[in-house]
Amino acid sequence: MEDIIARCAADMQEVAASGKMTLEAQVRAYDLLQSLSEYGVSVSAGTADGFCSAYEACKDKLETAYDADSLKVEIEALLAPMRHAVNEARFEAAAAASLHEFAKEVWQTWQTAGIFARRRALRDLRERAGFRLESHRIGNYVAKTYDLANEAQARFAQAQQALFAADMTYKCRPGIYHDIYELLRTCHSGCL
Repeated sequence: MEDIIARCAADMQEVAASGKMTLEAQVRAYDLLQSLSEYGVSVSAGTADGFCSAYEACKDKLETAYDADSLKVEIEALLAPMRHAVNEARFEAAAAASLHEFAKEVWQTWQTAGIFARRRALRDLRERAGFRLESHRIGNYVAKTYDLANEAQARFAQAQQALFAADMTYKCRPGIYHDIYELLRTCHSGCL
């Protein structure tokens, strides 16, 4: 915890010097605030004093360095490939579900129609499936396409979860360093 506090103090100084809040510094500060709020403050007075001194020296520049729009742009740049992966997985899941529904229709045709309709349906299913289907095992392909649809849906869900986990928009808000300062200051009266 003390290493993270020291790193956040260094981040404040870097932000003050550059005049720009980085996403990495913002996320680190948010995570620190979350940890301090959830688990309480158990840091040495020296570490707390170091952070509080750095905050006092940088607080005016921190307020002007926070730019919500540039942080959102940075987040969107990080999330764009993940959004693309989610869309690809969504289309794959939809295609797999469609193939399964078609396999069920072919199975129904296979059970009720004549030989020419059965062969035409099987040929259409083979073309859509992209893998070899044996005519005497048509029922197995309903099950196989069901498995494929489930696997595609699972990949889609994983891609969505990865996107949600990577979205740090909620961690970007002004005043996080001030909130950390207040927590440390109240717990260590040595900070002024």
